[in-house]
This record gives sequence, C-alpha cells and structure tokens, in this order.
Amino acid sequence: MQKEDRVISCILLGVMIMAVGIEMFFAPCGFVAGGATGLGIVLNEIAQKNWGFSIPLWLVNLLWDVPLLILARKKIGNVFFKRTVLGCIGFSIALFIAEFLPVYQGDFILVCLFGGTFVGIGAGLVLRSMGATGGTDLAAALIHEMIPKISVAQCIFVLDSIIILLGMAVFGIEQGMYAIASVFLTSKWVNTILQGVSFSRGALIISKRWKEIGKALLEQADRGVTAFHGKGLYTNEEKEVLLCVFTANELVKIKEIVSKIDKSAFVLVTDMTEVLGEGFHEF
Repeated sequence: MQKEDRVISCILLGVMIMAVGIEMFFAPCGFVAGGATGLGIVLNEIAQKNWGFSIPLWLVNLLWDVPLLILARKKIGNVFFKRTVLGCIGFSIALFIAEFLPVYQGDFILVCLFGGTFVGIGAGLVLRSMGATGGTDLAAALIHEMIPKISVAQCIFVLDSIIILLGMAVFGIEQGMYAIASVFLTSKWVNTILQGVSFSRGALIISKRWKEIGKALLEQADRGVTAFHGKGLYTNEEKEVLLCVFTANELVKIKEIVSKIDKSAFVLVTDMTEVLGEGFHEF
C-alpha cells in the first residue's frame, strides 16, 4: 500500500471511530464536549423539544465546515487542505452511518470513558495523518489569521467553552461536568496516538569510570552508548556523560552493570515517550 493510500485509510478509520463515540455515547446522553458536533447535539435537543423535529449531526457538521473550508482554501497548504477536506466530508458521512448504530444511555461514567476513548483515538489517527475534521480548530485558525494577537489555542478554548456552556444550559450541569471530564480523557488519547506508546527508558550516567561503564553496557547489555562532554559547575571538573536507551525490562540489568563498576555513579533514569531508529521503532 502506498503512503498516500495509508494516510487516506487512517483518516477514514479515524473519523469513523470518532463518529461511533459521538453517536453511540455522547449524543444520546447529552454530552456536549465542544466542537461542531457538540453544537449539533445542542441544536438537535432544542429542535426536538420546541419544534418536534431532529437536526442530524452530519448536517450541522457540513454546514459548519463547508464555509470554513472555502475561507481557508488559500490560507493553508495544499496537502493539508486536501486531507482536511477528506476529514470533514468523511466525518459527516461517518456521522450519518453511525446514526444507525445502537446507542448506550446508561451509566454516565461509562459514557465518559468509552465516548472519550473512541473520540480521542479517532482524532489522534486523523491528526497523526496530518489531517483535520474541521470544527472549532478550523474556525480558530481563521480567527487567528484575522486577529493575530489571539492564538489558535485561545480561540479553540473560547469557542469550545461557549459550546460546552450551551450544553450545560440545555442538558444540565451534571452532563456538562462529565463532558468536561471526557474532553480531558480525549486529549490524553490524542497525545498517546500522536506520540506513540513506548516502553523505553533512557539513562544519563555520570561517572569517573565512564569508559568501563560504557564498554560494559556495549558488551553485556548489547545497547549503544553515546558519550557527551560535560563540566561540573560546582567542582569545575571536566567529565563525560553517557546516554543509553533501552527497553523497560532491561532497567534492572543496566543498573546492576553500573553499580558493579561504580557505586558512586550519578544515574538519571527517565521514560522515553517515543524512540525511533535502529533497535527500536522504524520512522
């Protein structure tokens, strides 16, 4: 499969997963978590209560995104624009299809967990493919173009906050609070998809016996080691700092190797969000 085909598949899969989370969990329970679909959930509830008809989410999404896409055509790159168009139209189609799925209207905690997870994973897949689904993100980008003093993040926050407050006014404070919690969960899943799930660790090792430690790590742990030249500002001593990256289950072995050679070594161990390259994940 060609790279562009993989990107298209990833975007379409992402918008479908998002649509499932919204139509099966958020919309039936009145969870307004911002965005064009959140506005659609509010408008649909108002229309049903006051006029007796429904406004489908896919229609609201299209009516929101199409004008924004026309305005943004010359302001974003050609590749990103094409992928955003695919994301917007694909998301509307996915919302239409997801309308026919069974809905869950039970425990709000489960709605928050599963809805937030579905939407987060789906949005992460779309963003990882350098695409977008429009919504408040695209509106915020256009506002930032007109008023540069206001950042895109500030615009998104204000727009989503207004929509969430509208949701609270229509559905009640409890649902609004759960919706805010689901936004937090969604953001965590988006970050996980974008950064990857890694079980790697990294160690910075400072020791006078750095040559012995480096050699032992190369031979006994079979891990690459890089030496950086450093200087202690308190002691004013020149010293070498070793960097070694390894898998989580090798941590005990690495510490044992260092401690056998120099128990006074200074070792910093940290989690690595994502490690790309030989011996780990491919780019």
